[in-house]
Amino acid sequence: MPPPEPSHVAVAVASTEPPPPPAPVATDSAEKSRPQSYEEALSVPEPVDIEDGHPHLTDVQLWSPLGGALTGCHVPRSAKITIKTAVQFGRAIGVSVDVRFDKPKSTKHPPKPAAVKAEQKSIARITACVDHNVRGVVWPPSRRRDSFTTEL
Repeated sequence: MPPPEPSHVAVAVASTEPPPPPAPVATDSAEKSRPQSYEEALSVPEPVDIEDGHPHLTDVQLWSPLGGALTGCHVPRSAKITIKTAVQFGRAIGVSVDVRFDKPKSTKHPPKPAAVKAEQKSIARITACVDHNVRGVVWPPSRRRDSFTTEL
């Protein structure tokens, strides 16, 4: 009897090299963790269900928690602040703060560069402080997205 023919079986050889790392996923985590502005929050359409009976928050429920928005921000009396806020699930999902100073119009002398720079720094500091305070406010929970503008 002739010997059996060898079968052609592929044998896997174990490699000592580690497998290649997975391909990086194209996500910008810094972009996702960055707080949204009011305009960005409202640019995403809210799903509308005609059967949805969940109420929106009332004006009093929206405005009353902002009583402490300026706390610790050292806002001068000449400053006018506009806060635009989008709220959902009891938290601010988008905030935009506009700070401007009322000052008398002088036609004699243009403002000095140092004064302009100091005002810009003050505006940036106040804006960051108010934004931080508003994002820390807790509203009554509501699954509906509410938005409002407050002038202080």
